[in-house]
Amino acid sequence: MLTIFTSPKDFRGHFAVIQENAIASWCKLHPKPQVILLGSGYRVAQIAKKYHALHVRDIAVNEFGTPLLPDVFKKAYEVAKFKKLAYVNCDIILTDDFTKAIKQIKLSKFFLTGRRWNLNVKSELEFKNGWQEKLKSRVLKEGRLDRYGANDYFVFTPKIDFEMPDFALGRTAWDNWLVYKAKHLKIPVIDATDVILAIHQKHDYSHAGGHWQVWHGPESQRNQELAGDRRKFFNVKDANYLLTKNELKKPKLTFSNLVRKIETAPVLTPKITPFIYPIIFSIKLFKFVRDKHGFLTKKTKLSK
Repeated sequence: MLTIFTSPKDFRGHFAVIQENAIASWCKLHPKPQVILLGSGYRVAQIAKKYHALHVRDIAVNEFGTPLLPDVFKKAYEVAKFKKLAYVNCDIILTDDFTKAIKQIKLSKFFLTGRRWNLNVKSELEFKNGWQEKLKSRVLKEGRLDRYGANDYFVFTPKIDFEMPDFALGRTAWDNWLVYKAKHLKIPVIDATDVILAIHQKHDYSHAGGHWQVWHGPESQRNQELAGDRRKFFNVKDANYLLTKNELKKPKLTFSNLVRKIETAPVLTPKITPFIYPIIFSIKLFKFVRDKHGFLTKKTKLSK
């Protein structure tokens, strides 16, 4: 069984529509998970009651009123009923491939994430028979698979102490840092993009003062400062395993993967830093010369 937790925005306007779509989809999963909504935003308590979700009202926020991730995780851990937990952003629709994928994992410890699919959703969805197949068909026709760093769900076991700094929720950096931290803690990171259709309902950023504020404002800058070294901004390319319909498998070792492993080695294993820098310098020099003089094979270009 699974516990899903999230900290919603106020249920106003378009955000009311897409957040309720997301929560309703989670409650339709088989087997049905425990759902925890954290925070005191507008109508959060009412929505929790409507969907029989557990509501934790009091969570720590910063001076802008934005939830702080360490307390969100801490409070969720305190009331979670199950050993497997999932933090999911509250605009993400999930289908049964989510729980099926998690069932496949037999590791005692793991950290699973994946890329999201972007889709324009303007109205409330009807969760009638066949809704999942209908929605998946729509996503494949109208949706778009987002970039490697667009990871909006994190499934893990057990209750991992990530020792997270005071990241502000939804203000960049923290999600990529979380993938780094799992690897730093020697927890296998799994990329489930191929088997989980995580549907991100596109929206504006009016809740936080606009796109610039979210991505470049003071909260974003603070998050990036808390994350520190930009080499800690990991994503699914850094996964230890890829999840397919049949098995977990190791990613193929490509030149770009090898370069990434060497470049991130100092933040994962600081003791080897003095020995790794000459190798990093040599690789960057090689890449610079290769790219400048066009020493790229057709196969390499396509793979990138």
